[in-house]
Amino acid sequence: MPGMYTTVQGNRKLANREDWVKKKCEQGKGFEYHLASLPIETQAYLRATSIEQSTDASVVAAKSALKQEAAQHSQSRQQRISGKAEGLTQFMCLNESKQNKAKARESAINAFNEFVAPYEAAGNKSAGVMLFITAFNSSEILPSSGLRQHVKQIARPTLYRWVKAYDDQGIIGLVDQYKGSAKSKIDDQPRLDEFLMALVTKKPHLLKQAAKVRDMAVVRAAEYGWQLPSISSFKRWLNQYADKHELEHAFTTNPTLYTDKYRPLFARMYPHIDGPNQVWEFDSTPTDVELNVNGKLKRHAVVAVIDAYTRRVQLIVAPTSNSEAICLLLRKTLLEWGLPEEGAIMRTDNGSDYVSQRTTTIFNLLDLKLSKANAFSGWEKPFIERFFGTMSRVLMEKMPGYIGHCVSDRQQIEAMYNFAKRIGEGKKKAEAERLSLALTPEQLQQALNDYLEFDYNHVPHNKTDKTPFELYAGAGYQKRAIDNAHILDTLLNFIGTAKVVRGSVKSDGVQYTAPELMEAAWQRQTVRVFIDPCDIGRATLYPIDQWDTYVDAVNMDLVNRGIAPAEFRERRKQTQKELAAFRKSAKRLQEEFGIDSLYADELAQKKLQRASLSYIERTTGHDNNAIAGLSHATSNKQHQLSETELAAIERQREAIAKRKANMAEQESRIVRSDHEKAMMLTQDSLTRKLTQTEQDWLKKYRLNNLLQRNRLDKVLKKAEQHHRQVK
Repeated sequence: MPGMYTTVQGNRKLANREDWVKKKCEQGKGFEYHLASLPIETQAYLRATSIEQSTDASVVAAKSALKQEAAQHSQSRQQRISGKAEGLTQFMCLNESKQNKAKARESAINAFNEFVAPYEAAGNKSAGVMLFITAFNSSEILPSSGLRQHVKQIARPTLYRWVKAYDDQGIIGLVDQYKGSAKSKIDDQPRLDEFLMALVTKKPHLLKQAAKVRDMAVVRAAEYGWQLPSISSFKRWLNQYADKHELEHAFTTNPTLYTDKYRPLFARMYPHIDGPNQVWEFDSTPTDVELNVNGKLKRHAVVAVIDAYTRRVQLIVAPTSNSEAICLLLRKTLLEWGLPEEGAIMRTDNGSDYVSQRTTTIFNLLDLKLSKANAFSGWEKPFIERFFGTMSRVLMEKMPGYIGHCVSDRQQIEAMYNFAKRIGEGKKKAEAERLSLALTPEQLQQALNDYLEFDYNHVPHNKTDKTPFELYAGAGYQKRAIDNAHILDTLLNFIGTAKVVRGSVKSDGVQYTAPELMEAAWQRQTVRVFIDPCDIGRATLYPIDQWDTYVDAVNMDLVNRGIAPAEFRERRKQTQKELAAFRKSAKRLQEEFGIDSLYADELAQKKLQRASLSYIERTTGHDNNAIAGLSHATSNKQHQLSETELAAIERQREAIAKRKANMAEQESRIVRSDHEKAMMLTQDSLTRKLTQTEQDWLKKYRLNNLLQRNRLDKVLKKAEQHHRQVK
């Protein structure tokens, strides 16, 4: 039976080792053992067998009802998983403050479920709830300062609400949901927002001067019936406009700035399993080889999972076994093998990396049963342990940098070097030689992938006498594939946030780009960057606080090296068209609202308002002798001019006026552009012979300007037709 040994001796040793409750048999020899002492999987098997073989009418009816309930539960499970997956994708894009608060609440819920389980089993759950709340509020449970920063006290209604939200929605149900910001009063005024856009695109310096903008809006307020809000409202609207239309505003008002700063760039675990995906075993082990990691000899870890039915394996090489490595392995496995069967067991050890908050959240999301083996009990997850032994013997021992499975193996390997090569300069030379032969982590990952695909999967196992390939192919299994790989993006490594600058983002020393990043909507966006270290050439980008939008980006170095730039170029060209349309609309609105004449209209309004203002000016005489004398002399001089002098003065005035008229006529005939000059010379050629210099210039102009040449030819043709009509 499951959980039991196949021999009497083995089961007797197991009963003695685990101290099973027993008594002497009433008849015959031996002992009787209490059912509760048997392994969990054995108890489950016995109960299932008892129910399955029962012919009692009530039991048969109950089994039928259970089957219907199981079918409904399967559907609701899929819906629950889908909802939690969408919520977790949304959760990934929240800022760190919201995430930390939700994670603190999740820790409190997990502690509550663990605390109240014994009380619930005893039928006294409410007492357990009150005891938990009292202990939590007095910091006897979860006293961590980091958690207490977000969850200081807790009440029963709040706790129940959190538990229900977590069960229904996952961790996203623990996030505070706030209403969006109120609509600006400016947007309620007819065409006021269009006026402001036209104003700040024509006068960019006013973007930071809300008071002046409001004053200029007053000029058009009566015409459009605007009720203008306060200056602070204008300031908020202008700030929102600057954030939302930063790229478009730069393209319209400062093309050089747009080109230099914004224009996108590119180029750069076991009851009776009978099929796959019912039991997975996880474990980690240090590699038995030293790797060349940035010029230093280091050991990495292999994190692996095995399907207990087929013995298929998935693994990754990571610097250490931690929650990130486990999440990456789980993502890779789910994409390759599909979703585990309902009731499947995920068997892990009891290490901190496998019981971390992040790993627990993922297993809760996928509705998977986590089964932890006891510490230092490798026999409780035998399949993965055997695989590690096989991998080391078959592959690792043959690799350069092999250091042995144990201390004795290591000593034997070290003994190959004489004493002179184990100290001083000899030691340095020996290390340099080992470093030159050692594999990199990437090379080891590729070698292990090839070993699994082309060697391990085609070698029969002693127990099954079949290969993993044959077992899986013969099972007729239908994989429950995950259609959208981005549902599992939370299993990727989050390496930080970055801002989209000129069509690309730079994070962790690598620059990523995508055709979508060529669009204006993505420019200057702050995104969260997720990568798979096994494929550093690709990244997934999510905007902050937006979960329904993402971009698959590639390493910029791959553009033009396997990734064609045509789509990038087309997206950038389309963006230029959209920006040009924005600029055209801005200019149209500028003309419609008369931005250029706004200053004159403002002065005219003020003149109309204040022109009628006057006051009575009072005057008095003076006795300044100097002014009186000058006034008398001027009067006498005017009387003294003769008629001849007055006529001469008039002739001088006429000559000056004639010279001004001639100069104006000459200025009007000055050629203002090469196009006008070419037209003038063409017309002159009909009445006079052009000089050689004029002919050479006109010939060169016609060669360099095709469109203008056609216009000049039309002038000549029209003149010739007129000449023939005259004849």
